[in-house]
Amino acid sequence: MSVRQTAQDEAIQALMKEILMALREKLLQSFVQEINQLSRAIGELQEQQTAFYRETRELINQLENRVTETPLVTLTALRDAIQQAKEG
Repeated sequence: MSVRQTAQDEAIQALMKEILMALREKLLQSFVQEINQLSRAIGELQEQQTAFYRETRELINQLENRVTETPLVTLTALRDAIQQAKEG
């Protein structure tokens, strides 16, 4: 191979390498952007899910308290009714 042919081959290889790098960068850039968007969406969903679980837990705690209080309220009302019946 001549020096001229070697120089041409190197120039072609360098140009092809540059084209492939630019193409790769362009393809990867949109891919990375989409991954970042998906990552943000997943993060938001996780935050929403965490908030939902907290709210659900709070509602369950309130329900447990009401269930615990119900017999006491019922017995108190029954006692008051009996006392009123004795007095009246």
